[in-house]
Amino acid sequence: MILDKEQYPAVFAEKASDKVSSKYTFIPTTRILGVLENEGWIPTSVQQVNSHKEGNKQFAKHLIRLRRDGELNTDINVGDTIPEIVLFNSHNGKSNYDLRMGLYRFICSNGMVVSDAEFGSIKIRHMGYSDEQIMDASQEFIDNSTRIMNVVNDWKEIQMDKDQVRSFGLGASKLRFDDPDELTVNTVLQARRGEDMGQDLWTVFNRTQENLLRGGFLVSGGRRRSREITNIDKNIEINTGLWDLAASYSIN
Repeated sequence: MILDKEQYPAVFAEKASDKVSSKYTFIPTTRILGVLENEGWIPTSVQQVNSHKEGNKQFAKHLIRLRRDGELNTDINVGDTIPEIVLFNSHNGKSNYDLRMGLYRFICSNGMVVSDAEFGSIKIRHMGYSDEQIMDASQEFIDNSTRIMNVVNDWKEIQMDKDQVRSFGLGASKLRFDDPDELTVNTVLQARRGEDMGQDLWTVFNRTQENLLRGGFLVSGGRRRSREITNIDKNIEINTGLWDLAASYSIN
């Protein structure tokens, strides 16, 4: 993937905001990407917070998803899921570098993020930074990717009954809506394609995740239509909350 400098200026920032403290050490995102690329991780998508102030765009929070180089050129079947690294950063002093384990499902372009409860995010402060931290983080993600994929396979084997699915849908809906009504819960649980009609935990998790993030359905008794989640922090909040919810249904 070729990153667009005009569309995502914060990724290419050459200095930090003048509002950061004197203790802040500016580490270009491009430097992090260079280290990760040397470790075999290639960017596949990028997102940046939209700032209404032109001067803030180059310092804004941004998210980059990376995949192992060897998995970019292999044959991927519909329904397959592969691990990713999700990199967060900003140059305004409002956040650390944050690396998380992500999952990408090849059926609806869902980008899932594993919650901190399952796999702790690796935060790298803008003070005392070293490239070795990124290399160590890369290896940690590689070492844990097998464990995460085992969780996915376990969830595929867990069949949910009607009451469990309804309860899951209600819990999932509350991650986005304060007081979800019956219409909202039913729509959040609705499959958008035939492949997502299953009642196993992994399939139910996936279709609720897609619906919550993509929106486009009626809520509040049909009075308004939900929008797609584009806010980075809200996206991660829903993703990790949903992962934790699904994990609670996997406990025997």
